[in-house]
Amino acid sequence: MPKITFRGKTYSSEFEMPPNVRWAYQKEQLHRTSTKPLTDVVDMPAEVQDAYRRALDREEQSSPSTTEVPTSEELYRQSAPENMRHLPSDESVYQPSAPVIDPEHSTIEPESSLVLRGLVFGILWSLVLIAIVFLVIQFFRQVL
Repeated sequence: MPKITFRGKTYSSEFEMPPNVRWAYQKEQLHRTSTKPLTDVVDMPAEVQDAYRRALDREEQSSPSTTEVPTSEELYRQSAPENMRHLPSDESVYQPSAPVIDPEHSTIEPESSLVLRGLVFGILWSLVLIAIVFLVIQFFRQVL
């Protein structure tokens, strides 16, 4: 196994390195292998290599850098009618408004008249049911 020289020290293997040095070494190795072009790593026929290089060149030419991408304000200026280009865009004017009602503290409470009305109807229905049960019991007493 070949010896590894990293940061001025020579090691017989990765496992001989202290953990923090091993981590730095592995990170550097990963970076080195990820920057190699695919044609250096994989055996390809000449036609495939040419197609791969052309695709890489096209990708580099077509992908704009972030400085070349226009801002929304610039897009607005380009697309707005001539007589409106001096006005600010909607995006620059927009500011979110505060909520009308504080969602944590709702001020909506049940009406007290509804509670009272429900109580009265509940009592009336109970009386009606008791009367029906009483009449049914009286009827069965007379029949038996």
